[in-house]
Amino acid sequence: MSELVRTARNGRSQEQFAKELGVRQSSISRYESGSVNPPARVIDHCMNLINQSEIQTAPSAEELASKILNHLLGIGAADARLVLDKVIDTLIANQSNVKPTKGKR
Repeated sequence: MSELVRTARNGRSQEQFAKELGVRQSSISRYESGSVNPPARVIDHCMNLINQSEIQTAPSAEELASKILNHLLGIGAADARLVLDKVIDTLIANQSNVKPTKGKR
């Protein structure tokens, strides 16, 4: 919960955020340190703030392809590359076994 409150605060001072939530600054400090769990209404408010700030447009196909490529180039992605190679090989094999219909390639 401490990370949730800290993320929702989004750079504002604890005092500013406390006023927004209707609690004392010391409560925000305790929530963020993890010594006290915030009440449900504070959690709900924090989650709403985070969700509002994360609303983004969908990435383009090029952006997704770039992210996937960058991930697959990483050292830890060797297993994913092997699986992807097998999937591509299977798709190519299946495509070559399918006879084209009239008027389509």
